[in-house]
Amino acid sequence: MLCCRIFSVLMASLSISLLLMALSTDYWKVSFAPAGMSHSGLWQYCMNTGFAESQCFAVKDAFGYIIATRVFLIMASLVALALHFFLIATFMPSVCGILGKPLIASITAFVAGLFILIALAVYTAETWKEKTTSEIQVSFEWSFYLGWITFPLFILAGIFNHVASLNAQSSSYERI
Repeated sequence: MLCCRIFSVLMASLSISLLLMALSTDYWKVSFAPAGMSHSGLWQYCMNTGFAESQCFAVKDAFGYIIATRVFLIMASLVALALHFFLIATFMPSVCGILGKPLIASITAFVAGLFILIALAVYTAETWKEKTTSEIQVSFEWSFYLGWITFPLFILAGIFNHVASLNAQSSSYERI
């Protein structure tokens, strides 16, 4: 079951990389209008009028759903960093009380996935119901989709680690 554990570490590493990329970039939403194009993220928005370079501005008075999305994605990032610590610790032999390191790592992966699900569900629901005029076309962009890709990757990392821990050879006191 070493391959499941290694696969879990690789999935978690890919997930945290994609999550940090989605969190830091500003291509969550793109708007096309006759006057130009704009794209926005959680931290800034940029406008391009066609002839000039893009002008980017920091989001100063963010809506509540933007703040909620930021908070849950940052919490997911912190939990993901803890997940890496626990996943690497699963390769080291030691007794960790009733709850073993593999179980803690699996729970941590599921918590990170839950935080991402909450953040992106809030962002999707609030962005979806925004009213726009008929001349403006709004669509989600690659940063948004990177965020959604991290959700199943964290869940799969938790599942593979849990399967590896269930099938691992252990003494009678470690498995309860």
